[in-house]
Amino acid sequence: MVRSQIVKALEDSVLFIKDGMYTTCTCIQNPSYSFRSDKMKLVDQKWIYTGPLQLYIYNIPTPLWLPFGFLPAQDARRSGPLPPSYGEDEFGFYMRNFGWYFALSEYMDLQLQAGFWTNASWEIDVLFRYKQRYTYDGQLGVSFARFKNGEKGDPDYSIRDVKSLRWLHSQTIGASASLNAKVNLSSEGYLRGVSQSYDDRTRQNIQSTIRYSKRWKNQNLSVQVDQNQIVETGRTTANLPTLSFSQSSFKPLSRSNRSPGQSEKFYEKFTVSYNLNVTNRFEFNPLSDDDLIANGDSAAIDITWLDALFSADDYQRATGDDEPFQFRAAHTIPLSAPFSVSRLPLLGSFDLNLSPSIRYNEDWFARTERRSLSADSSKIDVSSEQGFFALRQFRASLSASSTFYGLLPINLPGYNTIRHTVRPSLTYSYRPDFYDEKYGYTRTYTDANGNEVRYGIVPGVSRTELKQITFAINNTFETKRVRRPDDFESDSRRPQGAVKLLDLNISSGYNFAADSLKFRNILLTARTRLFGNTDFNVRTSFSPYELSDTGQLTDKYAFSFPGILGRLTRADVTVRTSLRSKRGDGSRPYTSPRAGYDIARQDPFREFDSYTQSGSSANYADFSIPWSMTLDFTYGVSKVSPATIKRAIINGTFDFSLTPNWKIASRTGYDFERREIVTTNLAIARDFDCWQMSVFWVPFGAYESWGFEIHVKSDILRDFLKLEQPKKEVSNQFGLF
Repeated sequence: MVRSQIVKALEDSVLFIKDGMYTTCTCIQNPSYSFRSDKMKLVDQKWIYTGPLQLYIYNIPTPLWLPFGFLPAQDARRSGPLPPSYGEDEFGFYMRNFGWYFALSEYMDLQLQAGFWTNASWEIDVLFRYKQRYTYDGQLGVSFARFKNGEKGDPDYSIRDVKSLRWLHSQTIGASASLNAKVNLSSEGYLRGVSQSYDDRTRQNIQSTIRYSKRWKNQNLSVQVDQNQIVETGRTTANLPTLSFSQSSFKPLSRSNRSPGQSEKFYEKFTVSYNLNVTNRFEFNPLSDDDLIANGDSAAIDITWLDALFSADDYQRATGDDEPFQFRAAHTIPLSAPFSVSRLPLLGSFDLNLSPSIRYNEDWFARTERRSLSADSSKIDVSSEQGFFALRQFRASLSASSTFYGLLPINLPGYNTIRHTVRPSLTYSYRPDFYDEKYGYTRTYTDANGNEVRYGIVPGVSRTELKQITFAINNTFETKRVRRPDDFESDSRRPQGAVKLLDLNISSGYNFAADSLKFRNILLTARTRLFGNTDFNVRTSFSPYELSDTGQLTDKYAFSFPGILGRLTRADVTVRTSLRSKRGDGSRPYTSPRAGYDIARQDPFREFDSYTQSGSSANYADFSIPWSMTLDFTYGVSKVSPATIKRAIINGTFDFSLTPNWKIASRTGYDFERREIVTTNLAIARDFDCWQMSVFWVPFGAYESWGFEIHVKSDILRDFLKLEQPKKEVSNQFGLF
């Protein structure tokens, strides 16, 4: 990295260098860039201290000078300063992301960063990472910022604090247990105003999950805490916690002393399993700002779900509700007794699989619901009655399935005949109407019109009786390539296995217990792959019934030609193809690990890119693939009502290398129904020996913009030695390279 003709060495691993040249280029004799100084000091092969420092492009001096230099001597993980970024926004001129990186040990490191604005706003970011191979790895990030709007004394003067805590953890505990966490506790102000991640700026939901799981031979246990928040409204649901336990299927009547080769008795095939799911659900649905102001409690607008979680008073003020938690323990016991029939009267040998089954569900609750008409008959009052309650339900079914094989007399060149596999199945299901008052799961109240209204006192009460037959026919068409003596060498290298030509499936059902509209919609799907790289999928739904003039379903059947399957309600066709050339013989794309002090860029978890505060993408153009292209076409028709809704969109991405050092990439599409081009991106990259240049352009749309960037490839100098126009405030805007 350092070259000089005159070097003086001291005994304590210190070198004094005269007229030294510092560069990270591999071509040390004629580097494309270098820093040169008449005085340099190298200490312990780690750091280089210099006097006045000048930048050279090849051997041409530039007017860029630094009064002194503090440069790393090794491209390795080590403690050191973090380069700042600067710019201007609505809070004034800023300098952000400067700080220090600490290489604490072989297994952990720490990054401290700060930012300041000219209006006295500031921010602090802390990122702690830890990792031990095959055991655990993760990172913890904490951010806090204070923003000031206006000046003291102004009517619009305000101070706003925003904060964020993110934790990502993955740990293996022994051979059968694990602990995983993905926690994101960020305020809306942080996501919209502070984070430099494009994903954060456009995020609609904030989700967090902590999960512990344990496996045994036939059992599984998991305990999970999770949270989901809608950013715009603040509505939050959290499970604190969810406990799940499952027992895999086993045969309780199986004989342990059965002789080898002795077949099972019919009762030995009886199988049973068990599942338990316990949830303690917290729901925070705040009232609108207007409602809170009308209630005379404008301060409740700032109450977050975390505040409401630990304060019953805050919860009542923000939501108007007194019941934040809902407890439920769901027990599920599936019972089945599958058996096979190999011979039927009149049909002779016949492969038929039968499976009678019963699914028993029992749900436990800590309270029930009671409804009544208010005194002024203007609304329905809802109250809770505390106490244990068990909801017991079941569903019985009998399934029959078989498999048939046939050969189609069609010969394709180079292939065997086509094999047709048919897998029909028929299932009858029965479930009582648990809304019937004899089961005790419902109550009634009288509405304002004097009508009796029945309602379930707990969630999940099955409302209607079910006596349903469902059927499905799955068809698979396959062939097999054969190798012939006259095959060319290139043909003989192709796979000789089975080739799936087409999957064609149809399903529907009929409910005998329904008052009307007994037939279910008919679902028809088809899937195939053409030429080895083009996927073709069709999914259609047909209603057996016609619509009235007002758009309501009638009892009149719609089975008629040409719509022999019924009335088309929905059709979706998707075609996707991808092409790419073989990987070239050139050098690998430059994707080496980031330098130690740039720890955020080493983050393998893309969801946490916002830890990186530099605003520039860490992605690199892959020059090793000369070209690649993908095309997606989607066509859909929806006719649920008399109105027909259509959509037809084609999207495409491509990139190709004009030369080993020039690459062009683009993403675009066209909406045929709206007759407009969708958001289009164009990027051009040039790979120099030690530099990379990128030009980005979004010609129209919500993110219309352009950008130019040139930077050195060196990880340790990439954020320091670069030119970027305009300054990007949000990282990963373009996402092409």
